[in-house]
Amino acid sequence: MSSFSIGAWRRRSRGLRHDLRLLGILATVTVSLTLAATIPAAGLPGQAPGKNGTFTVAVNTSTIEAGPVYVVEVGPGAHFMVINGGVRDLAGGRAQAATNSETQMLLASTTNPKIRMLLTLAEGRYRIIGRKSAGINSLADLRGKKITTVAQTSAHYYLFRMLKSAGLRESDVTLVNVERTDMARAVLRRDADAISMWEPEAQLTLEGLGRDASVFQNIALYREWFSLYTTTDVLNDPSRRGELVEFVRLLLVAAGKARMSPQDVIPIVARKINRTEATVKSAWPHHTFPAALPSEMLDVLTEEDRWLASLQGRAPRTREALATFIDATVVRDAQQASPRTP
Repeated sequence: MSSFSIGAWRRRSRGLRHDLRLLGILATVTVSLTLAATIPAAGLPGQAPGKNGTFTVAVNTSTIEAGPVYVVEVGPGAHFMVINGGVRDLAGGRAQAATNSETQMLLASTTNPKIRMLLTLAEGRYRIIGRKSAGINSLADLRGKKITTVAQTSAHYYLFRMLKSAGLRESDVTLVNVERTDMARAVLRRDADAISMWEPEAQLTLEGLGRDASVFQNIALYREWFSLYTTTDVLNDPSRRGELVEFVRLLLVAAGKARMSPQDVIPIVARKINRTEATVKSAWPHHTFPAALPSEMLDVLTEEDRWLASLQGRAPRTREALATFIDATVVRDAQQASPRTP
């Protein structure tokens, strides 16, 4: 484990509103899904990921936000391969679609201008969990404290926004870097005083601290936009685009299931991310599954890119430049496709 000040880390780090409105597309599909009792191996026999193999989706398989993808994966007739990864796997054709927060898209798109955002699959409603025994009873009390998060992620951005709302700078706290699955335990063993992290680590911290926990949440200030991405190479390939549209069609149905029947989806998510159903159920209220392009997305990208640019030592991109990374046509085509149960 290592500790370092955010100020020092930042110094070492390198690196439509504009009359454009995005259509918020909310799938309210009410068809029932046939859910498998166990999670089978993904993909088709004898096929490998890549442009000559099975349509592949790269997902961080430790996240609750990817729940609808897991539902599609276990559904009958879903000929898609799910691999552990994210938006960076779109480079080189290792995956044809990927999920990540908008933060990772902003980072990856600086070197891969072919990335396109298709829809926000889930919103993660983050929390900072601190130890009262460390003197944390308000956001202002985070000054001088050790906080575990992951640098240059949506969880880090949430910490930045929350600190700013309390009149604090990033340099007023110290980041504690531990393995992502060890972050809750780091707070419990007092290697860190607080955590800013996506679920289920925040929930595990809360459960571990019990009455010693102070909880800070402000979804109006920031919430994670966990989205689906592809590339212009896929969009311009008629065969791959057809597979993508079909995958998104299934994803809209699965997101509807996550919203309307979470009791059927939570067991699938728990098995996939290797957590107990009780833990996933407790963390579930801190997610929504809109499967839509929020109208304020371009505002979020523009503001957040300024923060990332300061960390990377580059100029922030304009709204016009960031607007080119958004594509609403795939969701439109998927909605128009004939409804079939996955």
